[in-house]
Amino acid sequence: MAAAAVTVTTPQGAQEVFARGDLLDALAVLRLAGVDVQFAAAAGSYNASAGDHQVQFTPGGSLAVVDGRLTRLPGPLRQLEGHVVCAPATAAVLLAPFGWTLSGSDASLELAHASAGEQIEVSVVRAPTGTTLVVRGTKQRPQVAATRGAVALLFATPVTLAKPIAPEAELLGGDLRGTTLTLRLAPGAEVANTYPLDDPPRFVVRLGTAAPVAAVAAPRAGPLVVLDPGHGGGDQGAKGPGSELEKDITLAVARATAAQLQAAGVNTRLTRDGDDTVSLTDRTALANRLQATVFVSIHANASLARGAHGAETYYMSADASDAQAAQSAARENASASPDTVQLILWDLAHVANLNNSARLARSIQERLNELQGIKDRGIRQAPFVVLTGATMPAALVEVGFLSNPDEAARLALPDTQQQIAAALAAAIVAYLHEPTPTPATSPAGTPTP
Repeated sequence: MAAAAVTVTTPQGAQEVFARGDLLDALAVLRLAGVDVQFAAAAGSYNASAGDHQVQFTPGGSLAVVDGRLTRLPGPLRQLEGHVVCAPATAAVLLAPFGWTLSGSDASLELAHASAGEQIEVSVVRAPTGTTLVVRGTKQRPQVAATRGAVALLFATPVTLAKPIAPEAELLGGDLRGTTLTLRLAPGAEVANTYPLDDPPRFVVRLGTAAPVAAVAAPRAGPLVVLDPGHGGGDQGAKGPGSELEKDITLAVARATAAQLQAAGVNTRLTRDGDDTVSLTDRTALANRLQATVFVSIHANASLARGAHGAETYYMSADASDAQAAQSAARENASASPDTVQLILWDLAHVANLNNSARLARSIQERLNELQGIKDRGIRQAPFVVLTGATMPAALVEVGFLSNPDEAARLALPDTQQQIAAALAAAIVAYLHEPTPTPATSPAGTPTP
């Protein structure tokens, strides 16, 4: 690569782009592809967007949030002489969601539209446990946008349909336009969760039945809060001496909190509204897609010390603040893959909204402290996978210890669940009404738009 510039050939012609050694200007290459790039001063990160796709990244980091999902980059981005630079392989990953490729030698690179790639086929699989829509032939994990009566899958690179989508059961039909596959659903059907599978590669959309509580996802007008009832489906979480299940308690508390927030005029969405299996990364991915204002994950704790009791609130950290925090994170991260856990061990200087997450956690803990019989265990930090990649203030609350017989019995009571919900709702409303601190300044050499 040339000492001061590299030639990048585009459909519009050749362009010279700033380069140093084997690094080139990432922002310039993105803009050559027609991608809008803006600097978010409060988060200290860049937001690249085009069409329905969005990529967020931070100079000094080797992770990016691609369409709501945390992604490891081939190499880090750096600030250099007023430019944000990276290796061509890293730039290629940033370009891929927008349908572009970057290839070539060190002296000359080619920026081109991605060619027609995977050929996909959609089928319906019905089973006693429910109906799934299976998209076969893709290794991609598309962005999912669910609306009433339809679900749109937004692929990062082009795909083609092997054959037309025929109506069957809950699937009324579908069409592919560009990189967006839209599947039309029968009345009453909605997306419960989505996940990729390998061998052979496919993407699965599991359907459920619309429930009345889903009304909390009202049309957006003002702040949107996403509540995450921990665990669910085959992952029951902690279990109390009286067979109290964490997954049931968290769902009850989340539903009650959602109802109280909605009554206060705050739009609310649940990551699950039934006994569903939802991956840890899918939970924050949903919040990111909805551009939520706040994300709160609700859990119940467990400890080898049967006398441990009380509530505690966490926000994101690469390192646990103490041994108890480390144990809580290890337990809640148990359902994540080792690769996913490794993704969260990153420099906290590059975590957006960290200060606001601390304010949110403090507001929650203060309200929980006011509840009779709940011991103040304080605000803590720990590397929870479910908080990884959240692009909004996020906190995880442990409402009590199911390993404590007395507390477990109390947490299973509807009255207690309502009290906790009232405290959580009051805390979130108080946080939303707090004045926002003055944003941080731009990194050195970076102009603020």
